[in-house]
Amino acid sequence: MIEYLPQHGWEVTVFTAALAGAGEGVIQSEYLDMPEALKAAVGLRGKSAHGALGIAPAPRGLRRSPRQWAVAWGYRLTSYPDPHIGWLLPGKRALKAALARERFDAVLSSSPPFTTDLMLRLTRPGIPWVADYRDLWGDSGYYASRLRQHADRMLERWTLQRVSALTTVSEPMASLLRTRRSDVTVEVIPNAFDEREWRDVPFSQEERTTLVYAGQLFGGRRDPRPLFRAVSALIARGELSVQDLHIDLYSASEPWLSRAIAETNLEAVVRVKGVVSREDVMRAERRADRLLVLLWDGTNAEGILTGKLFEYLGAQRRIVATGGPQESALDRVLQATGAGTRANDEAAIAREVLDAVAEHRAGCVRRVDPAALAPYSAFEMARRFAGVLDRVAETFPGALPARTRHR
Repeated sequence: MIEYLPQHGWEVTVFTAALAGAGEGVIQSEYLDMPEALKAAVGLRGKSAHGALGIAPAPRGLRRSPRQWAVAWGYRLTSYPDPHIGWLLPGKRALKAALARERFDAVLSSSPPFTTDLMLRLTRPGIPWVADYRDLWGDSGYYASRLRQHADRMLERWTLQRVSALTTVSEPMASLLRTRRSDVTVEVIPNAFDEREWRDVPFSQEERTTLVYAGQLFGGRRDPRPLFRAVSALIARGELSVQDLHIDLYSASEPWLSRAIAETNLEAVVRVKGVVSREDVMRAERRADRLLVLLWDGTNAEGILTGKLFEYLGAQRRIVATGGPQESALDRVLQATGAGTRANDEAAIAREVLDAVAEHRAGCVRRVDPAALAPYSAFEMARRFAGVLDRVAETFPGALPARTRHR
């Protein structure tokens, strides 16, 4: 956005919490890590609350002990509406000073974190405000508590009272926002990739057919187990050898994941790479025969377009998506770009794996046509944002006459 919005008539000033190496054209404010500050106040500086109480975090799906509940609620109360709430007051002061010091034509907030939107609501900038949702707030599908979701929806409704327009990444998510705010325009602007980041990342090929997943697994909500079962069945039937394939997961190792690998006898196939640098992940993605997207079939999941999908588009390797709801916004992206397919059952997953192995053996690993990816480029994303900013700046009460360049 910083690089490409100026090409569409908008000069960009970034406002952020303290950020090392931010460069010029960036206004930074102080930042308070609220959970850590409160732990320090009770003598737990730099320590885990679980460790201080001599307990382990509760495994997902199991009942918590009273002390585990105490830690969980302590974190929720000190991290509401998100862990960045400590930025609210110092950020508000710095933002008000910046708005008083310079004239701007519009402000664009991108969330999460939703503390960003709350700060703008309290600041009342007096200029058009476009609130961008890369993920939904009160309509997120990741809530474990209806009480928390109800509280978030009320706070969201109050926070967004003064927005001029809303943007989000997919039509299903936009439809949900329209039910909340029928009085403002809600536009769809997908995530994007910047092709310049890939110029020095070479295409290559591993010795074995390699499937790569890069990203969080959220305790199994993004679930690789159908893939594991499909591959295990292929090996059991003799259609595949353990020497034919690697499944590389660039994710943190977790006990449930280790169990899933062991239960399907794929210790020689699945490699959990952990969290590595983005540069290393990008090189792995361009070496891969297939890139994996793991979808979660939860509330409002049909509109989720994980940011990793767009990094995969930049890698120009074929994508295989598994899981998720019957209909998904991701399907439309894959169809529009020809970048891959979604395998909705283990038989379909098995076919995709065998196709990847056959291509690898023939030395003809396919690339995605870069011309088909243009609608999801960073340049195009900035053009769409500029269009929304143009409209709100020109129709805002008391707006100045249109200029060739906005701020």
